Amino acid sequence: MGDFQPARPDIVRRLNAMSGGTGGAAAMVPLDADEIIALAVAATGLDDFGEPTWEEPYRKLVEALNTEAQLNVVGRLMCRHDLVRHLCARLAVIDAHRRDPELAATPVPAPVFITGPARSGTSILQELLALDPNMRAPYAYEMAHPVVGPEVDDATRIAWAESEFDLWGDVNPGFQAVHDLDARLPEECLWLMAPEFDLGFWSTNTEVPGWMAYRAFTDTAPIYAMHKAFVQVLQGGTPATWLFKSPVHLSRLPALLAVYPDARIIRTHRDPLKTAASTVSTLAEGRYTRTDEIDLGAIATSSVFGLTMILNGLADPAAALPEGQVAELQYLDLMADPVAAVAAVYEVLGLPMAPELPGLMTAYLVERPQGRLGAHRYSLEGYGLDPVALREQFRPYTDAFSVPYEV
Repeated sequence: MGDFQPARPDIVRRLNAMSGGTGGAAAMVPLDADEIIALAVAATGLDDFGEPTWEEPYRKLVEALNTEAQLNVVGRLMCRHDLVRHLCARLAVIDAHRRDPELAATPVPAPVFITGPARSGTSILQELLALDPNMRAPYAYEMAHPVVGPEVDDATRIAWAESEFDLWGDVNPGFQAVHDLDARLPEECLWLMAPEFDLGFWSTNTEVPGWMAYRAFTDTAPIYAMHKAFVQVLQGGTPATWLFKSPVHLSRLPALLAVYPDARIIRTHRDPLKTAASTVSTLAEGRYTRTDEIDLGAIATSSVFGLTMILNGLADPAAALPEGQVAELQYLDLMADPVAAVAAVYEVLGLPMAPELPGLMTAYLVERPQGRLGAHRYSLEGYGLDPVALREQFRPYTDAFSVPYEV
């Protein structure tokens, strides 16, 4: 067993334990790449997956889930569901473009992308900006089930997605304090990239280091091509000012701008000693939904290494973004005065602020206060990390962007 073992609900504990007498978790819930493809084809009645760029990452992922992830019964069931659903989404997106070839020519003009290190305010910022009547954010339920038959209404899609998202908290109640998964809220671009079997989604809930290393060095162009094709389906031929969000964009901005050359970027910044500790906690809670083998030290080492490379890389003058297309936003400014912080970002990016937006944001924050689903507690020392050493390690980033330190 790992060194992170919060109490599990009885039904989850029993489901995982009972496999011991029946050949183990893999025997109870098999993950076979070809069988899962066949399930997606049967579920949709479609068999055109488009360009084959998805298949090698998909097959390597399934192999890693079987050999690296140490999944328990419930974890294997959740992964099996995700694999089928992501394949179904891909089939649906490709079919929508086949049925309406004009979709590919539909512009996605000057979208707004929020990115920054995990736990730096990107989620609440997206929720606030999604209140802007001039913005269109992708909602979780429509990314989970982008195209369905006429007999399936939005209420049904929401119910399907809500069941899936609630399960994360049912399996591991501690996860609810980390991230509020809600089918009716805007969600990360991870879901738009998942049909290409990108690493973003799977890093949050499985420990597959070999696959992550492989995927980190593959071409990201097909991932952003899928992102745009998916968005073109969601907007249905009516261009909108889209609002996207994900920390994974932070290290891929050149690839993002190659597909969306007029994109506006909001880049959030927070003391990396806080984001590093919070990231370790987030990964531990997310992965505990699917395995009992959580090694906090290994998660801390790998996540801090990656975060250091990404953040210090931003300080390189060669990584500078086109002037007028990026607004830098400090987390502490956002928390202290959200309305003023958003107004400053809008001014930098030349975005018009709707007169009603300040009031909508203020009311939203009253209704959804931070910590309403529980306290998210973490510490560097608890993960074997040295704050003094990390402060120096991240100094190129904090100096370049004048990131204030937090106590």
